[in-house]
This record gives sequence, C-alpha cells and structure tokens, in this order.
Amino acid sequence: MTTSSIKRRRSPHDARASNDGDGLENDNDNNSSTRSSRSRSSSGSSSSALPNNSISISSNMSKRDSEEDTWASKGYSYINPFVHRIEIDSHIEVAKIYVLTVLLLPIRVVGCILSLLSAWMFACIGLYGISMEELQAKPLSGWRRHMQYWTARAMRMVYTSGSFLYIEMKGTPASAKEAPILVVAPHSSYVDSILVVSGHPPSIVAKRETADIPLLGRIINYAQPIYVQREDPNSRQNTIRHIVDRARSSDDWPQVVIFSEGTCTNRTALIKFKPGAFYPGVPVQPVLLRYPNKYDTFTWTWDGPGVLRLLWLTMTQFYNRCEIEYLPVYTPSPAEVADANLYANNVREVMAKALGVPTSDYSFEDVIVMSRAREMKIPFPGDIVEIERTLDTLDLLDSQRDMELCEMYLKLTNTDKLDIITFAELLQVDLKNPNLHKLFALLDHRRKGTVSLKSFLLCSLFCKLKNSDVITFLRALIKLYSESSQQIDRESFTRLLRHGGDKLNEKKAQALFFALDTANVGHVSFDMFAQYTEKQPSYKFLYHKSEHIRRTKANLIKATPTAN
Repeated sequence: MTTSSIKRRRSPHDARASNDGDGLENDNDNNSSTRSSRSRSSSGSSSSALPNNSISISSNMSKRDSEEDTWASKGYSYINPFVHRIEIDSHIEVAKIYVLTVLLLPIRVVGCILSLLSAWMFACIGLYGISMEELQAKPLSGWRRHMQYWTARAMRMVYTSGSFLYIEMKGTPASAKEAPILVVAPHSSYVDSILVVSGHPPSIVAKRETADIPLLGRIINYAQPIYVQREDPNSRQNTIRHIVDRARSSDDWPQVVIFSEGTCTNRTALIKFKPGAFYPGVPVQPVLLRYPNKYDTFTWTWDGPGVLRLLWLTMTQFYNRCEIEYLPVYTPSPAEVADANLYANNVREVMAKALGVPTSDYSFEDVIVMSRAREMKIPFPGDIVEIERTLDTLDLLDSQRDMELCEMYLKLTNTDKLDIITFAELLQVDLKNPNLHKLFALLDHRRKGTVSLKSFLLCSLFCKLKNSDVITFLRALIKLYSESSQQIDRESFTRLLRHGGDKLNEKKAQALFFALDTANVGHVSFDMFAQYTEKQPSYKFLYHKSEHIRRTKANLIKATPTAN
C-alpha cells in the first residue's frame, strides 16, 4: 500500500470480547492508540491483597476468534501449558476460605513448622559424623538408612498438616536395581515433592545452593542428592556423569527422581522432556502425578498465581488429594540407548497416553523466551512463542516487511484498529492463508476483530532479534517512536527505552535523557545514547546477547494444533 492512510474495512471477525490477561501496556502515539491490557504478574500475584469474590482458575488458554473463516473457528486451538488461573465464584466457597483462614490456617502452619523441625532433627542425627564427600561417595546404610525413612515420615506430616490428607498409590514401585531412575510428570507445583516423601526416599537432582537453605538444606542433603553447580561451565556434563555412575553402580544407591519437563506446567499437556534422565541408557520407571481436587490451588506456572497465594488457598481447603501412579518399567531399545532424545520422546508418549493428555512442542527454553518478552514489554508475552512459530510458517521471519512497516509507521493512520483485510494487505500475505488468520487471532486478544500494527511490529521484531543485544533491538524500534534517530524527544525516548528491560525504568530513562541533552535542546540522538551507555559499566547489560534463549530457525518446531 502506497497511501499513508489506512482505510478501515468491516472486519469479518466476530466481536466477542474477552481478554486472557496476557496483554501488556502499549503507549499512545500521536496517530495511533493501542489499548492497554496489562497482565497480572505470575510471580507478583503472591503479594497482592486477598481477593474479593473471585479467585481466577483456567489452566488452559484457548484461542478464539471469528465464527467465519478464521483459524480458531475451524475447530482448532493451541494449549499454552504455562498459564494457570483459579476461579472460585461461589460465595459459599469464598466465605469458607475466609473462615478457614482464621480457624484452620494457623493450626496448619504450626503443624507444618513442627513437622519440618522434626524432619530436620532426624536429618541432623542421620548426618552426624559424616562429611559431604562421604555422603556423595557411597550410599547410606545401616541405622543412617533407617533414619532416612523417619525423616521422610516427618516430611510426609508436613504435607498432611498442609491439607494433603489422602495420597493414593497406584501401580507397583520398582526397585532401584530394576529401574535406577524415576521419571516423573507432569511437573506442576512445589507440591510435587510429595512423591519423595510418600515412600522410601529416593535421591533428587538439586541446585547446589539448596544445601544452604535453613532447615531444608540438611533434609535435602540427607537424601543424597546430585547437586548441580550452576557456576561450573561443565555442570551439565558432570550432572549427567553422576546420574550415569549411580544408575550403573553395583552399590545400593536409592533411585534418582527426575522431573524431566524441567519446569512447572498446568498439566494440560506434557512438554518436551530434557534428555538428562535418559543419557545413562538404563531402564526407567515413569511416574504420574494427579491432583483430583475440586479446585486446583497448587499449580504454579509462569503466568498464574504466586506461591504465597497458592499456599493460602491450598491450606484453607478441608483436604486435598494426590494420586501417584507407577507405570511399568520402560526398558530402552538399542536405538533409544544410542539416542537419549528418542528415548525421552518415547517415554513421554507413554506417559501422555496414560494421562490422557497431548504432548506439546513447548519446552523449558520457551519459558525463558516468554520471560524475556515480558521483561522487554512486548505485547502478549505468553503467546510470543506461538507468534514466532506462526511468523515462521508465513515466511515473515526471513522477510524485511516488518522493517519496511516500521519505516512508514508514523506516517500511517488508524494503525491501532486493523481488520483482517487491511492486515493481510500490509503484510502482503494471501487473505486466504489460514496461518494469517491464526496470527490475527493471536494478536486480537480482546476479540474485537481488530489488531494493532504496533503490537505486531513489536512481536515480530522481538522474535527476529531476541538473540541480539538489547541495543540492537532498541535501534530497530526507533521509527515506532520517532521520525528520526537523530532527534528523539524526551517522551519518545522514554517510551523507546521501556523496551530495554526491567533495568531501564521511566525514572532512569528520563535521567539518561537529561544527561545526554547537555545543550538543553529537547532532543537527543540514538547514537549519543549508544556511545554514552557503552562506556558506563552500569549499562553493560544493553550489550550482552541473550545466549540463554538462543534458538535457531531449525529448532522452531511447528506447534501441532489440537482439536477443541
């Protein structure tokens, strides 16, 4: 389109309005206004005030759009395993929570503390006279092994005090000789550690820092964990070697428990398994966790209630249930022994089938990408991975169309309410392409039948440049906020730097502007900003590439839609 004005057309989309809460603040420009739909923080919600009448529960974010020829209307949706909501809209239930907060919660807290102290005492007795080196060198035996059992019993009382009165065991637990490794899924909560205390305690894989946690550190040490040294560049290889050594050892080591998903999900699908548990090539026993309760008050995901709120809601239920199911031991084939990823995928398929849920191409690394997007104030951070995959299917990741639209952005009008027809013309994509409708649906969080061009450009440029340093990303966004990179006024400068991450808040951005505008002319250049910050140690974060979220296009596996 060569015109500088975008004519609005009647959208074919239904105007069903709702917001899933994954949006993010956008600012108003002179010629466009993108509405703010700021999501509530997944981690910050723990410190918020107690709710009034409702407390949100929806562990699945399904995408929506028109009743006509759109992606969602074809009967497909995608599962986002990192989003969780709790919704308690019954006045009786809400009243019960408040009453039990006063009458039952204090008793439960005291019970948890006393049980934890008992477990710590047993652990201290069991660890008396043994060094950390000895603890890692050979398995405990004799009276120390028996004391482990009593430590686990005391920890079980922590969960009992916290409302988990019923644990149902299904299947037959294998011995350490039959299956040296327990592969547990889905991993959805801090409560999942209930598996470790429900029987004879197995070992775990834990961060080295956990050994220094008051009370819990001694208890974790007593379980003879395999510690991960994050500051050690060889940590991954060393951890795998320790797992292999224990799995193949003739000594009586306890089984090693591994949550192969590597992060918490909402249990709607099994995400990619990390291959660590499968490198040894030994038989594993899959273990399933279920929580068949009326309300899911313990799922702790990237976007959802914080841990304190979850603890409060969990401990103000009369009781909660947990099911632990031991599936038959999975013995790998020669091909699986040679390929840990194949082994992991096949075990995941078995577990997903037993759970009755699909598998997902999401992984722990995707959580890092979404967290990065949220930090950089990108719209819809919870959907950014799906947006990236859709851009890839449309060949827009390799296209320069988004950069061209950035150049002309401030010359266009009505950019905050693009219908599907105008959106297709701007992107130069066939209107009948189903992936275009999918992208439109992902960006149309309010189900208004319109999307914001700025939101699209921010998402597209983030997906392209997420592995670049911050300064490169900010340079690409200049034309969204200023006509020229040589004359950026204070308001535009502040808006631009908002996408530099949490370390560049509005106060710091304005201070930077005044530090650069020494002539008091009311504007600065981006080059001045880059030259100034490059010399300042406090701004080195602007020049660090995000190695931890680096993914190549070859690793962008297309998400498989699931039928509604």
